[in-house]
Amino acid sequence: MRFNPIFAVFLAIGISFAASLIGTDVLGMEQAPRNAAIIRSGFAPLNPAVNAFENQTKFETVIKFEYAEAQKNSDAISLNSFTVPSISMVLPLGFLGTFGIGLEQKYFASNRIELIDSALNSNILFSSRVGVYELLPSYSIRLPFFLSDFALGTSYRVFFGNSYSTLERGKSNDWGDDDWMARNVLIAKKETGHFKTTSDWWRNFGYSLHFHRKTADYFVSYFPSVQMKENIKENVQFSNHDTLQATKRTEAFKLPQRLASGVHLRFWQNQNLSIVYELQDFEEAASSYFVEYKISGTGVHYTPFLKRNDFGVNAWYAEKYHLKDVDVNEYGGSLFSNMWLGRRGTLVGVALYGGYRQAKEPYWDEPFFGFKLSLTGVGNWGTSIRRK
Repeated sequence: MRFNPIFAVFLAIGISFAASLIGTDVLGMEQAPRNAAIIRSGFAPLNPAVNAFENQTKFETVIKFEYAEAQKNSDAISLNSFTVPSISMVLPLGFLGTFGIGLEQKYFASNRIELIDSALNSNILFSSRVGVYELLPSYSIRLPFFLSDFALGTSYRVFFGNSYSTLERGKSNDWGDDDWMARNVLIAKKETGHFKTTSDWWRNFGYSLHFHRKTADYFVSYFPSVQMKENIKENVQFSNHDTLQATKRTEAFKLPQRLASGVHLRFWQNQNLSIVYELQDFEEAASSYFVEYKISGTGVHYTPFLKRNDFGVNAWYAEKYHLKDVDVNEYGGSLFSNMWLGRRGTLVGVALYGGYRQAKEPYWDEPFFGFKLSLTGVGNWGTSIRRK
């Protein structure tokens, strides 16, 4: 039985529901777009210390749609995804510090591809689903007395996820060398798997230091690498009843260590500039850079629309990862607006973004575009006068 050549045909003509076809080889890599919440406000997976300066309870959810076209020579595959990549909540407790919790979608793809192959005289169906997620409880606190402009934060990362795939080849009258045992028989190859960490428990912790004043913010953070494994169970089934003995295997991969740093400057009353640098996997040295310019609004309900809301533009460059000595780079940018609704501080963020992922042989190049919608609900629990 030879499934790999058939799978290659799938990729040449199929339609996938995934943010990136290149990313199917690497788990644990975030997708675009990026924003400056990591420096200034909101739940930030790479900067838990920023929450210490919040004075209101916040609940945020993000919805994202992305379309990409994987291109290689004259072949092209349409990719589209509609996901909820993150949900988070921040709960400030005054001088006791701030608790936060977030659920991040590190990687997700769902595919269903059908093919009628006249040469093989059979129908072929491939379907798969894979998801890797990260639960992030965090705690942060401002330092006392004259050091109150500084805050320390830590997050504990809990990784989990699962995968499922099935590859079915319909009845055929021509199976070549395998014809004697597979004539007019439906054959299905099914795989199920689940992800778990194998590193020491302390490597799941990450740390950050944040400095905050009215016109400036600065942070630095570090998260160790985490070793992951996927336990996979495989079945090959003939027809609807005859199943061979299941085989099991384990595949290992590593979520890279991360060092991140950024600065936010506010000038001319409502002009904002943010710059972030992130380094992943020190040995491979995969870097990313992010720049954002924003005109901040008043947030006051009764002021005009253009003065009340935020408007801005950002751009980024990221060395996404290294695959078998092949570099994958991403270039992107977005236009965005944060719109204040009502009198309670509810915030709706909209971003339109696009860019290009570039890879060398044997991988694909991918132009992409999409939109991101975020909703932040703000309450008055845990208010504190310590916020500057």
